[in-house]
Parts: sequence; C-alpha cells; structure tokens
Amino acid sequence: MILLVGIAMLGCLALSYLVPIDDGHNPALDLGGWAISVAITLALGLICYFGGMLRARGQKSPQVMRQREAMTLVGIGWAVCSLVASLPYLFCEPHLPLSSAIFEGVSGLTTTGATIFTEIEELPKSILLWRSVTQWVGGMGILAMFVVVLSGMGVSSKTLIGAESSLSNSDIASLQQAMRQYWLIYLTFTLFGGLGLYFLGLTPFQAVNHILTTVSTGGFGTRNDSIAGDEFTTPIKSLLILLMTMGAISFPFYLAIIKRKTRNFRQRYEEIWWYLGLLVLATGILFVAQFAEHFQADAVDVVFNVVSLSTSTGYVSADFEQWGDITIGVMLILMIIGGCSGSTSGGLKLSRIILWFRYVRAGLKQTFRPKVVMPIKMNGRPVPDSALAQLLLVITLFGFFAISGAILFRILEHHHSALGTLSLIISLLGNTGPAFAEMGPTESFGELSSASKILCSGIMILGRLEYVAVLILFSRALWKRY
Repeated sequence: MILLVGIAMLGCLALSYLVPIDDGHNPALDLGGWAISVAITLALGLICYFGGMLRARGQKSPQVMRQREAMTLVGIGWAVCSLVASLPYLFCEPHLPLSSAIFEGVSGLTTTGATIFTEIEELPKSILLWRSVTQWVGGMGILAMFVVVLSGMGVSSKTLIGAESSLSNSDIASLQQAMRQYWLIYLTFTLFGGLGLYFLGLTPFQAVNHILTTVSTGGFGTRNDSIAGDEFTTPIKSLLILLMTMGAISFPFYLAIIKRKTRNFRQRYEEIWWYLGLLVLATGILFVAQFAEHFQADAVDVVFNVVSLSTSTGYVSADFEQWGDITIGVMLILMIIGGCSGSTSGGLKLSRIILWFRYVRAGLKQTFRPKVVMPIKMNGRPVPDSALAQLLLVITLFGFFAISGAILFRILEHHHSALGTLSLIISLLGNTGPAFAEMGPTESFGELSSASKILCSGIMILGRLEYVAVLILFSRALWKRY
C-alpha cells in the first residue's frame, strides 16, 4: 500500500512536467522536497515488502490472510498511508507544520476535501496536483488498487474491500476481477470527463485537477472560490453535475449495463432510483424555498450545490449559507445520507437509510402482529440478519461519533457555535468537506489548533473506513489472538 502511494507521487511529478500551468498559479517545482518525500515513501514500502518476504520464507504454511488480519491491515494501512501522503506538504513549499500536513494528507486520501489552505492559488503546481492525485487514488480506495495488484496471491479480496468500502455488497462472484473492471470504468470516466472539461473551456491544468477530484467526489480545486469563478460556465457546471452524479452511483450498476444484465434491472438497483429521486426532491425544495426565504440563485447553482453536497464532493458554486434555514436543513440531511453503496461518495449511504426505514416499519408492525414474519428486502432480495446487525452497528457508531466528536471539538475550540461544530463533525464523518456557520463553504480549517486538526484527521479516517476497521485496532482480543 505504501509503495502504491509512492507510485502515485511519481505520477504526480510526471503530471507536473506534462501539464502546462495556468496564468496566476505558481509553477515552482521543489525537486529537493519531492525527492525526500518519494525516497522516504519508497524506502518504507520496500522495507515492509522485503521484510514480509523474508518472514514468509521461514514458514511452511501457505500465506492466507484471515479476516482479522485483513481488518487490521485496513486500519493500520490507511493510517500509515495518510501519514505518508502528508510528506510532500512537510518537505515542499509551503512547508506546513506536522498537524496541518497530516490534516491535508488525510483530507485528500479520504476524499473529504476540507483544507487548511487559505490562498490556494499561491500553492505550487505540484502541490495542487498532489492534492488532486490523492483524492483520485482514495476515491476508489487504496485497498481496491492493492487487490488488483496482488490478484492471485492468496489475499482475501472480499474481506479487504469489505473493510474499506461497500463494494463487497456486489453480487459479482469474483471481486478481484470485478475490481479490475471498476478501475477500468473509473479510468474511462476520468479520461473522457477530463477531455470534456478541456473542450468546454478549462485550461489543461484546471481540467486535469478537476476531473481527478470530481469522479472521486473529492472536491479539491485550484481556486480560492472553488467553482464560483467566471471560467466555470454553465456548460462546465452541467458536466461537473453529471460527473459527480456518476461517481455517486454504484459501480456494479455500470458493469451490469456493460454486460447487458438487465433482467429485473429496476428492482436489482432500486437504491439508484431512490437516489436520483432524492436529488430531484431536494432541488425542488430549494427552488420553493427561494420564495419562502426570499433569496435569489441561478437554477444551475441550486442544482450544482445540491449534487455536490449529496455526493460528498464539496465543490461550491455559490455561498448556499445565504439561502436561508431551509437550505441549511436540506444540505445537512444530504450530507448525512451521502451517495449510493459501491460508489466513490461518502455519507451513510442511501441503501442503509432505506434499510433502516424498512427495519423500523417492520418492527412497528410486529408490535401488534408479533407472530407475523416480515422479511426486509433490498434490491428484491431478503436481507440477512447479519447485514441488519451491521446496519445498526454503523448507524449507532455514526451517532456516537457525531455527538462525542462534537463535544471534544467544542472543548478544543470553545468559541465555535453549536451549528458550526455539529455540521463540521457530520461533514468530516461523511467525508464531505464544507460545513456551516464559521466552518462554512467559504471558510478554511487553517485557524484550528494542532490538537483540533489531529482530531479532525482521525474523524475523517473513521468515516472513510466506516468505523469498524479502525475501532477493531483497539480490541485486546484481536492482539491476543495474533
């Protein structure tokens, strides 16, 4: 995993040479700082790799990764890779303090999109590209790439991917083969989306950066005003809306279309139809809210910000905080829900929300009809009890960390408002980026204390790994077993 991050650094350096810079951006390339970052990353990765190979030589039993080992790898791997991703911010301009570098590295790799930078346009070209590359790599997941590379080497792919994302919910027999196909789809979206942004008027530098952070639903940009600049015309915003929505839709859906597996299509992917309906409903509410809250906004900006928040991308084309309380309420709900399972988006995932409502409805009916068996279905199939238990676990942990995280953050940053604090923690858990009040869409995280930045970094990793893969590291039974 560390070696893959090192390869991503080399890819970023290649892009820094190949992609011409925009006027107004800093073309500086700190080769010395990048050399240190790449050297540390590759050296650490090679030590781990060859150390593991030497250890394996002395063992006669086959190297099979068990479930607990895979879960441990996910939790520790993401923490270490996030630290490694912060190295360019430490050794290159602008030479950030350790806590700020960790925050920015974690935000990129988890595709949260929150930033400590206040003057983004003054950042060196290579750092801007590194922010985008980390989000693109983290969008599909480091473990997803890891499984593709180590195909056929005894790695339990379903356990690894299941600990990192919701792609394991796919009904495809071979997850390793499926991951190759998902990556091919991801690359295709990136290539054609980038060309589309370029032909619609963005410069090559902007097109590369924004396509990397759009298909990954990450949200890092190259301007202080995100997507609110004049160069982002209505056609460009419309294409970004389409690309963000595509990133938030389950990737097995695209694979089914390619393979023409359209039998019971509507029923098998009901989450997607619910999700598209949710986008239409939220947009309609905001259009109506214009009359109640007495604000005016362009129709494309309303749609853009709804899609950006619901997909956990976090781009901003207008300061939606000025659109009134109804808008803030709708946006907060969208941040909690997130996109579809098996996508690059964050949040709780709409499938869990649907299942939770159906679980509650069945429970209410059974209070007056206790002997009736009411199977809970999703995508036309009964949901096993183990999946329902996992559903309740994730939702419970989300609530717990939302409350406890807000309390800890308020202790560290007591001058922040309740709305700003709670919306910030929800945004970080959902890997969305912008929040409200003093942590709103036009604000930076740079003023936070070092302790607060470390707390926020941990919350982002918790949300990206959906809590379990991180919490299991603190289980004494796990370490006693191995």
